[in-house]
Amino acid sequence: MKKVVFFGAGNIAQALIAGMISSGLNKKDILFVDRNIKNKNIMKKAGIKEYSFKKDRSNCLFFLAVKPKDALNAFKEICEEYKKPMIVSLVAGIKSKKYLSISKDMQFIRAMPNTPSEFNKGITAIYNVSGSLATLKKVRALLNRVGITLELDKETKMDDFTGLIGSGPAYFFYLLKIYEKRILKLCNGNTKLRDKILGNLMEGVGIASKDNKAMDELISAVASKKGTTEAGLKSFKSSKILNSFEKGIIAAVNRSKEISNEF
Repeated sequence: MKKVVFFGAGNIAQALIAGMISSGLNKKDILFVDRNIKNKNIMKKAGIKEYSFKKDRSNCLFFLAVKPKDALNAFKEICEEYKKPMIVSLVAGIKSKKYLSISKDMQFIRAMPNTPSEFNKGITAIYNVSGSLATLKKVRALLNRVGITLELDKETKMDDFTGLIGSGPAYFFYLLKIYEKRILKLCNGNTKLRDKILGNLMEGVGIASKDNKAMDELISAVASKKGTTEAGLKSFKSSKILNSFEKGIIAAVNRSKEISNEF
């Protein structure tokens, strides 16, 4: 197994590392680079060692997990220090041509995971720019440890995936805020019971959605005519909630496209 080096140890790196470890990947095979003291402490607490170009010259697979503003400089640093590196960029928005303008002497893959990777329930989009079939296979296998992967046939689809799936968990958490408040009241302030109820609610919805049924069919299974569910759904429809939700997704997709022009 090659050493896996996370260049950046923020939220998405932490989620991937946690998922990889829980799937059985040895901590000794994971390293990190990050100047942020908080992130360093989190990594050290998790038992992940810091990477050094001078000390660690083994065959590594680099995951670029920094903020967009730092991505090109981090990429350049890896290419200058390492001969023909294998790099997987997890950075939103920045297209492959920006990286290739700095160096073409490497194997490069773009990937976009989401935070449920921490619990091995992630969804990661992969777009192979210049990776060999062997490298692509290794990257796919590594990311399948933390969930499922979707290989894209066009790089432009990465923006759509980022806005829809990469950002997706936050949208559901945002909607659940109203549930959090009302369920807590039902539970007389018992937060542990509230969390169990929310967890079961989402797990149940998740299982049902895997049943190869259309969403309208699943809704009909809950909503009886002239019942409480139907009343709630009518209110949602009159408020055009789906339109607002879709506008939010489109805004995220457009933001992903904008990022590429900023750096």
